[in-house]
Amino acid sequence: MKKNKECSLFPYEREEVFSIQDAMQKAGWNVTAFDLPSAWSKSKGEGVKIAVIDTGVDLDHPDLVKNLLPGMNFIDPSSQPWDDNHHGTHVAGIIVAENNDIGMVGVAPSSKVIPIKVLDRHGNGSLTNVAKGIRWAVDEGKADLICMSLGSPNPVQEVRKAVQYAESKGVVCFVAAGNSGMTKNIFYPAEYPETIAIGSIDENLSRSRFSNTGHNLDFMAPGNRIFSTVPDNWYAVLSGTSMAAPFATGVAALVLSYSRKNGSGMKLSTAEDYRNAFRSHTIPITDALLKDQKFYQGFGILEPRKLFEALG
Repeated sequence: MKKNKECSLFPYEREEVFSIQDAMQKAGWNVTAFDLPSAWSKSKGEGVKIAVIDTGVDLDHPDLVKNLLPGMNFIDPSSQPWDDNHHGTHVAGIIVAENNDIGMVGVAPSSKVIPIKVLDRHGNGSLTNVAKGIRWAVDEGKADLICMSLGSPNPVQEVRKAVQYAESKGVVCFVAAGNSGMTKNIFYPAEYPETIAIGSIDENLSRSRFSNTGHNLDFMAPGNRIFSTVPDNWYAVLSGTSMAAPFATGVAALVLSYSRKNGSGMKLSTAEDYRNAFRSHTIPITDALLKDQKFYQGFGILEPRKLFEALG
């Protein structure tokens, strides 16, 4: 396998692990700081299907099982897309963990996730499989949105063509920017203009020290110390832009569901549509010394309250 055809999870931090009994429906700061319960009074993401292209998902996790749809395993096509790493399960939980009496709650707790496994237990895989996963999500999974918390510093044309194909079908990819800190460019496929590239903020609404920088960065979202699901039936606190991308995907699911239900007329079929819909309803990062704002924060921090206030 050629080096530039490889991709992997971005390095991330793991801090704490919880059992279901320990968790007891914790609300992470990413939920409380942005008052997501007020958004849920208008939309919980009903009817939206999200492909999570990652390490797979814990398919019988009690906080996820009711919100999972059939998926695909490109590492071993004869097997179901079980998560043997824990990263994909954490990503899925941030988006769709049920609002029940256990564990935690996702950003869009009534949306559904299609688990697509393209990375192995070490978090490594081929960009060829990523491209296949994107096309499968569109054609077989009938996804509305795609979330990818993976990447590479090297561009691969077949991945971009797959992203462009998805967008041509009205399926937009939300992608983690990378965890290499102050960089000249964010990583691929987030660097492609046909995706929505997401960086990370901490609890103080400052840019996370690990979050990649670059002029194609689109938005910031919570990525520091995020509480979510992991195998087997457990929970953990992880940090990375990998945690920010699913938050943004969940917000997109809330807005897409609301728009469909209420006939808002909002066009949401390309990356530029989402940029235009979200960019006027953000808040700036709190870092005072970052002069080139677009380079460090994109269009700012996604703010669901402002979005739904504008939607009425």
